[in-house]
Amino acid sequence: MINRRLIPRSKTARALTVAALGALALVTVLALTGFFGPAEYGTDERTISVEAGDDFTLTVPARPWMGEHWYLAGEPDADVLDYRGTREEIEGTDDDIAGGGDGTAYFDFTARAKGTTTVTLLHCPMARCSGVASAEATSPPVPTAAATDEPADEPAYFRYEITVR
Repeated sequence: MINRRLIPRSKTARALTVAALGALALVTVLALTGFFGPAEYGTDERTISVEAGDDFTLTVPARPWMGEHWYLAGEPDADVLDYRGTREEIEGTDDDIAGGGDGTAYFDFTARAKGTTTVTLLHCPMARCSGVASAEATSPPVPTAAATDEPADEPAYFRYEITVR
């Protein structure tokens, strides 16, 4: 049995229903194509292809309250990528345990022109290093994380191969 109260009765109601469904479809398509923000790639995606002109972000877990920090270890090829900076979003408040919460660090880039370059991020957990210079001065040297490695309790370089098409 059809519930007639759910069926629009006038042309105006039908037009509004069609318009609403069209708007919903448009929002869905825009969301799926990255219209609402740059593409984001985590530590599990280290071979990346983007189009010239695209903005994209490398995202890594951030726990500064535990002495964990990430650094850009050397600039990528400026002919291929523009590095736009780093930012962090941390959940929680200063009243949380140990003074903070978990969050995400973002390294933002714009693809300039066709080519391939490497972006290297240095992961410094538990205050084991205070930047690229201190990591380079350690003995033994800080290792490069394997492509399948997640951030761990030891410092490591995370290398991303970026291809701009």
